[in-house]
Amino acid sequence: MAPLNIWHKLYLHRTKIALLALLAIVIVAPAAQAQKRINTLNKPGYDDKLIHYGFYLAAPLTRYQIQHSQEYADQLAADPAGGEGTTNVNAKFSPGFYTGLVLNVRIVDHLDARFVPGVGFYSRRIEYTNMPQETGELMTEDKTISSTMVELPVLLKLKAQRRSNARMYFVAGVKPGIDLGSGKSDENPDRGLAVNKFDLALEYGFGVDMFYPFFKFAPEIRFSHGLINQHKQTTSAYSRLLQKQTNHNISLILFFE
Repeated sequence: MAPLNIWHKLYLHRTKIALLALLAIVIVAPAAQAQKRINTLNKPGYDDKLIHYGFYLAAPLTRYQIQHSQEYADQLAADPAGGEGTTNVNAKFSPGFYTGLVLNVRIVDHLDARFVPGVGFYSRRIEYTNMPQETGELMTEDKTISSTMVELPVLLKLKAQRRSNARMYFVAGVKPGIDLGSGKSDENPDRGLAVNKFDLALEYGFGVDMFYPFFKFAPEIRFSHGLINQHKQTTSAYSRLLQKQTNHNISLILFFE
């Protein structure tokens, strides 16, 4: 039964596996091509400068990491078989977009500090299956919370030795964020969800610096894990089924510096 169980798990996580494979191809393939095609050393004194500027565009897949409440556990305990009267709550991945500016400061050889403030646009979904309605019906509903975030990541960048016109690097740091939107899934407080305005996330990732004659291009994969509970408890039945929700992203970021 073990092989069947492994295949079942791979099937459940096929979206994540396919995404990571695609992002790896996007980063590794251009770097390999750059090594083959470019023989002259572009921007040879780039790393000697103290400060560099730039901008970036990013396409994240985002979702909440949720923790169910005791009320949710109680209704499951009342119906262990998971019949039609049992409500299931699951977070779903959704696409987003964010963009911003880059301030890169050289600390020592192979180590930089980066301040990359930006604005992000997210729509995170939570699916409620068999949710009781006012009419007595059971329906599957998506609750979407749209956010416009001002994000202020501060990162350290550890760079490998430059090989011709490409090099690998790793980044890690923290990202404070402020939600400028309403932070609600529904204007009706009895039918919606609400989240807090402030967030703090741990971020880490990797990428490839590729040097061209007039600029440096760097595709990067970055993971973001929220540290602060975003769930704001309300009187709605949807809110009472949740205890905690944190923001999580997997992003493809394109830097131009």
